[in-house]
Amino acid sequence: MSKFWTIPLPLVSALFVACAADPGTRAHDMSAAQHETAAKNEEQASGQHAAQHDSNATKTTVHCAKGDVCWTSRSNPTEQHRVDAARHRELAAKHRAAGATLTQAEAQACAGIAEEDRDISPFYHREDIASVKPLEKEVQIGKQINKKVTGAVVVFRAVPGLTAEWLQREVNCHIARAASLGHVMPGMEYCPLVVKGVKATVASTGDGFAVEVQADDPESVKEVLKRAQALTGPAGGSPSAQ
Repeated sequence: MSKFWTIPLPLVSALFVACAADPGTRAHDMSAAQHETAAKNEEQASGQHAAQHDSNATKTTVHCAKGDVCWTSRSNPTEQHRVDAARHRELAAKHRAAGATLTQAEAQACAGIAEEDRDISPFYHREDIASVKPLEKEVQIGKQINKKVTGAVVVFRAVPGLTAEWLQREVNCHIARAASLGHVMPGMEYCPLVVKGVKATVASTGDGFAVEVQADDPESVKEVLKRAQALTGPAGGSPSAQ
């Protein structure tokens, strides 16, 4: 005879909450500094709840059924504070881990990059940009193959000392740094690498270097293309450095 096991609804709810991702705790949800602030706030909330929990507190409840039998139960009226304190500690740890992920990624990507090159985007050097065009990829829908814009291609002229390997490292550094700063970098609004969710690859063109900056989110794609196209717009001076 088969047996069917049922799980109480409160437990089902608790399992669902535990398995669901906690909003705001993923690395790219905010900057490293914001994750640290969030962690401190969660720790403060945890301490407040912990202070209100008394392990010795008891509450007696008498429940009488429709018949003559009355059952007695005891519970801790401050138990929810213990649960809430643990939950806030868990969120604090997640924020700390997310912030550490961002700072470690930046440190690794920017290792060996000079401070000046970390502070100034390669796209700051507008005079050395030869061309900009939309980055397109082919997408098959049924029997038709259409082209879809996924970002921009920025071609740099060959300048003394510039290599594809070095430029790729520079690009990676700026993407990681932008993520660590929450993609808010005053003075670098012109840089396509600051846009959230971008990735970039560098390839030699023989007489220069092509940087393909692309994203999956349509709004990010628009912003990348907008910033890239503005780099070769009417002369108005170089963008200010960060």
